[in-house]
Amino acid sequence: MVSKRKRKPSRPRPAAGARPSPLTLVPGPSGPGPDEHANTDSDPDPAGSPGANAYEIRMLIGLIATGGLDEHLPAIQAAIGERHRHRQRAKSNQAAAQIEIGDRVRLGHDIRPLYLHGATGTVTGWAGQSAVIQLDEPTGRFTTGQIRCPPLGLQPLPE
Repeated sequence: MVSKRKRKPSRPRPAAGARPSPLTLVPGPSGPGPDEHANTDSDPDPAGSPGANAYEIRMLIGLIATGGLDEHLPAIQAAIGERHRHRQRAKSNQAAAQIEIGDRVRLGHDIRPLYLHGATGTVTGWAGQSAVIQLDEPTGRFTTGQIRCPPLGLQPLPE
């Protein structure tokens, strides 16, 4: 049987190992006028990263929103996705570094299934990147009370 589902047109993908070319931001008609502060090096950095300032960020967002960077969108999307994954990995590693075997924890609201939210237990070990938790009370399909959770889904309990 032939599927009646329409296929999305494929997007061009950057070549493996290709890096996006650096983009030069040019002030447009909405940029600072002659009476305005043109040197924004001393402006506070909203992103907290060196080299980025509020004016450059506004320009980049404006160029994306108006279609000025349409041919670069796949590269921009790939760079944002990679950066997001890197930040999540760093947060997860920081959370894992604060959890030790024997710690008492509460399962946060990011954990699935939903009936586990707020459940408490003790960390009994590690399985790859996940903490192995022995729940105080077995619940649902976890009849043994043992579950694996990502470290970002755990909240340490005060001793």
